[in-house]
Amino acid sequence: MHTKLTNHPVEQVIAAIQALDLDPIKFKLMDAVEGHGWSREYADRMELAYKRFLILSVTHPEETLAPSKDVDRFWHGHILDTLKYAEDCEKAFGYFLHHFPYFGIRGAEDAANLAEAAENTKRLYRQEFGSAQAWSGGTIKAETAAYCGEIRAETAAYCGEIRAETAAYCGEITNENAFQGKAVRHASDKLNVSARPSLLAAV
Repeated sequence: MHTKLTNHPVEQVIAAIQALDLDPIKFKLMDAVEGHGWSREYADRMELAYKRFLILSVTHPEETLAPSKDVDRFWHGHILDTLKYAEDCEKAFGYFLHHFPYFGIRGAEDAANLAEAAENTKRLYRQEFGSAQAWSGGTIKAETAAYCGEIRAETAAYCGEIRAETAAYCGEITNENAFQGKAVRHASDKLNVSARPSLLAAV
């Protein structure tokens, strides 16, 4: 069985999602200054909830889903490691899974749609995983749903561009090497994008 989200078999995508190494993301989210100061236990719970959100996106591509605010924070943390996020999307889905950060804030109808999506996500989470508790440390409610959603390939809008002259110098990525794990570096750039932090080193 294939989904609308990807042409890969569902079982293969789920296995790839479950195999994602998200320790570097948790490492940053646990940092009190650069992240959210989460405990290791909470970061582990949000990792599981995030992976389950991605799984629901694949197993229920026809549904509009809304992550909890902390699952959305985890997703943002993953996206901010642009190279890793691109690599992980390619491994799991076969393409870059876009994020739409405006769901629920574009007026009353949009807010109502977000509330409906939150209830729908809660129902599917309970149906697929037995409980909605792990999703956000509590239950999913309209007021705890994040104002965002994923952008599917068939509805993606390309309304921005990154140019070499405006890219931040923290491991600039070019089209030629985007999926090969290589970064273009400048003499003053000391970032080693292949050396991600480890949670084991933080303990």
